[in-house]
Amino acid sequence: MSSTPPLFRIGKSFRFEATRRLDDGTYDGHSFTAEVVLSSPVLSPEGFVVDFGDLAALKRYIDRALDHQILNDCVKHASNDGIAQHLLEWAHDHLPPDVASLLEEVRVRAGRPQALPSAAFVAFEASHRLRGLRDGHPCGRLHGHSYVLSVPVSAVPRLGDVPLLLRDHLRSAVHGRVLNEVIPGLNPTSENLARHFWQWLADRAMTGGACVRVSETETSWAEYVGGTA
Repeated sequence: MSSTPPLFRIGKSFRFEATRRLDDGTYDGHSFTAEVVLSSPVLSPEGFVVDFGDLAALKRYIDRALDHQILNDCVKHASNDGIAQHLLEWAHDHLPPDVASLLEEVRVRAGRPQALPSAAFVAFEASHRLRGLRDGHPCGRLHGHSYVLSVPVSAVPRLGDVPLLLRDHLRSAVHGRVLNEVIPGLNPTSENLARHFWQWLADRAMTGGACVRVSETETSWAEYVGGTA
């Protein structure tokens, strides 16, 4: 049996409002969400797959080229998959090479943003500051997030135990705390937190090969999957 290396994956979502011209001349209007996914087996020295700020050019392009537009006039194929392919190609061509090389996919869906997926999830509130960032980076200042930590239901061998154990651990160990203080030595990026909590579950034989996802905001997430021997 071959081994697989650990993998970090991140996602960032961008919303835009647009319409599509159908073959019968009517219009198919929606709120759209484009989610860009990047992955890497290793993190930067700061603890990122990439800094979400490195995706700002993609957001500006979406706002300029797709938001409040007739999509048939903007992309070759105005289906969800066609828009996703257009954005993936744009990102490959225009984002910095070290960012573009980590692109995995772009997903586009129509409709209001979806609720949390079917998963074992726990919400907690905490503060942190990140080390090693450029001067003036907002994440270098002490600030807080309303976090959601989730584990896919399909991959959890003892699902009934996971939400309770996670809830109890997070409430007692990190909720309402400064993460730098309660997890010593960890630069608490979402990627590092996902790996930390994956290991916490693995130490209790409760990951079952699953990924652990940490979401700081409604539009961003990071997840970690441990390798296999």
